[in-house]
Amino acid sequence: MFETLTREPTLTGRVVNQLEALIVDRRLQPGDRLPAINELTQQFGVSRTVIREAIGALAARGLLEVRHGSRTVVSRPSAETVAQSMSHYLRGRTVLDIAKVSHVRRVLEIEIAGCAAQQRTAQDLAQLQTLLAEMAAIVQATGDRQQHRTRHAQADVAFHTALAYATGNDLFPVILNSLVDVMMEVREMGFAVPGSLEKALRFHTNIYEQVKAGSVEGARQAMLAHLLDSEEVMRQAATLPEIKSLTH
Repeated sequence: MFETLTREPTLTGRVVNQLEALIVDRRLQPGDRLPAINELTQQFGVSRTVIREAIGALAARGLLEVRHGSRTVVSRPSAETVAQSMSHYLRGRTVLDIAKVSHVRRVLEIEIAGCAAQQRTAQDLAQLQTLLAEMAAIVQATGDRQQHRTRHAQADVAFHTALAYATGNDLFPVILNSLVDVMMEVREMGFAVPGSLEKALRFHTNIYEQVKAGSVEGARQAMLAHLLDSEEVMRQAATLPEIKSLTH
């Protein structure tokens, strides 16, 4: 099953790639136990250090699980680990590209809104309404602005996530959750623009009303209007001195 590798600077990467390919091709199934480290070193023709590094890398990706007693088994990637992988990738970028984030959100979230209008349940609507009420309370609150900024961003992201779940397609929340860190950053940036919270509440309320009415096209158009306004808010925020260094 394993091929002996010649010594090169990327030995760990090559071991990772080969094991990953075996897992993706289902030649190694979820629950299968990997051979002991000593056996793997012989089969690959590499050191124990290389094998340990490769196992660590695959465990970090959610493809392997190191259990008590140094047993290593193939794991089934969960929705959370998939989302975390994308989140780690985005977090590693030094500059937040607003144009790319906006493009992805348009493609993804307009479709989510339309599907949610078709598939939403009474429970979904109740959750969306609760989040709207929370956002409204934050808009009207006084006091610590930084605390309000974080709470509003969290409620805003939760509203969009609830819409994704309302579609009934479990891939939508997985993909959307991978953008949570970026979405939080974008929303907290927008908070610096005067009136942005009040406008966001109106747009979210309109999206909710269209989803509640079961209007697919209405929900899609309401989401588009919201995203267009969000992009404008981001453009305004990007010109502010405290934000400018984070965008390009």
